[in-house]
Amino acid sequence: MKKVFIGIAILFGAWYCGACTPATPPTGGEQEGNPYDKLTENTIVENYQYAPEAPRSAYYSVSVAGQDCYVFPMVTNHDKPHVATFGANGLVRVEVIPNLVAPETVVVRPLAKEYPHWIENGKIVLYLKEGDKATVEINGDEKTPLFIFVNPLETNKPSKDDPNVVYCEAGKIYDRQPTYYVTSGQTLYIEGGAIVKGGFRPVKQDNITIAGYGIMDDFHVLPENNSKWACRMDRCNGAKVSGVVIANMAGYSCATIMSTDIVFDDVKIIASWNEDNPTGVENGGIAFFACQRVKCSNMYSYAHDDTYMVKTNKWSWKGEAKDLVFENCQAFNAKGGNAFEIGYEVNEGVDGVTFRDCYVLHSSKTEGYTYRHAAFSIHNGTAGTVKNVHYENLYIDDPKEFCLYLSCLHDTGYSLGDGIEWGPGKIENVSFKNVHVYKKAPYGDVIVGYDADHTVKNVSFEEYYIEGKKITSFEEAGFHVDAAHPKAVLVEKSEVTFK
Repeated sequence: MKKVFIGIAILFGAWYCGACTPATPPTGGEQEGNPYDKLTENTIVENYQYAPEAPRSAYYSVSVAGQDCYVFPMVTNHDKPHVATFGANGLVRVEVIPNLVAPETVVVRPLAKEYPHWIENGKIVLYLKEGDKATVEINGDEKTPLFIFVNPLETNKPSKDDPNVVYCEAGKIYDRQPTYYVTSGQTLYIEGGAIVKGGFRPVKQDNITIAGYGIMDDFHVLPENNSKWACRMDRCNGAKVSGVVIANMAGYSCATIMSTDIVFDDVKIIASWNEDNPTGVENGGIAFFACQRVKCSNMYSYAHDDTYMVKTNKWSWKGEAKDLVFENCQAFNAKGGNAFEIGYEVNEGVDGVTFRDCYVLHSSKTEGYTYRHAAFSIHNGTAGTVKNVHYENLYIDDPKEFCLYLSCLHDTGYSLGDGIEWGPGKIENVSFKNVHVYKKAPYGDVIVGYDADHTVKNVSFEEYYIEGKKITSFEEAGFHVDAAHPKAVLVEKSEVTFK
């Protein structure tokens, strides 16, 4: 076994490139064959069984360890991502056949994960393990990606006989039409292979759980539902959401409102193109409004608006946001908004947000003009103070507009409601550590204030790299005022430090 691992290390360093595809698979020699296959021999694979009438992708066929794997398609007429999920307890060989095109190139994201992959006999071969979340883009096509989510094997499923468990079984499609209300102490369990249509909107319920590896399918296709919410938790404490795929949303896929002690773990959000909006946007990923003590980990979010967001004011919702952690989260920001966003509505203030081990596959750009779209952003559009925000281990593949954007904004156009008069805010104490940008953002980085009294203060960078080059000064970083918003005031150079 040691010989196999050494061979893999040598091969990996020799042929892997995050943005290209090797022409031939690696080999351990005539006697050894493909060394990765040696490491899959003891892996257990759990392939979920779906209802015969479940929609199936026409774009992709996927096999896992030689078994056919169900591929779930999005329903829009524009961008068409597809999803394959299964369980495993170790390394597994995955083969992807694009049914409508011949694969000439392939990129598997995030680049920093360095998933082994190549093209072989008209199919893409890659090796993944439990917990991996891979995005496959063939021939440069970002509008029809394949998302592959490898779940750990599940060992503690709840009992179907438990009166506090609503159990949705594999091989079935459930239609809630359009909303299911989870109550305090109750678990909604969606088994891998189950599809549940409808939204989930608990209000003032404590210690609720949504779990399982099944799919919460869209409900914007249900004409009688106008509210566009998939998982909305309003003033709920001690809630946990884990494992599920939330797909095809046209509004906020996950919105948590004025709640505390919230855990999201291993949730996969695919908020595809909004057919109800001419621009395709207003379909965000996961949002926290005036929430405190939140842990959001091992997540994947694809959306045409902000993919992850923190706010303190929205409509009638208001309150401070404190102690939120985003860890090991991936963002694919396809059309509008930002990948990881604090703002715009933060009139009540934000204190203590950590983004750690986070990956941006793409961050968006609006064609024809710039609109502050960034991979990591703090857009203070109102009078609150955003402070004590820490970024560590960030990996940014493809920022299409801005990379980093910190701003106390002018003229946002956002109404706070409830008769609150707009006023400028502040941003204080922001740190970046170990940031890697694989492709330089075309519009660079912005750190600006509203005026001398409402600005960005005490920003530190440690180990900031753009296309492999370490950035060591304000000048090298190229911080500037966004030309589309010229009233902004560039932050004082003394407020930004580098190591």
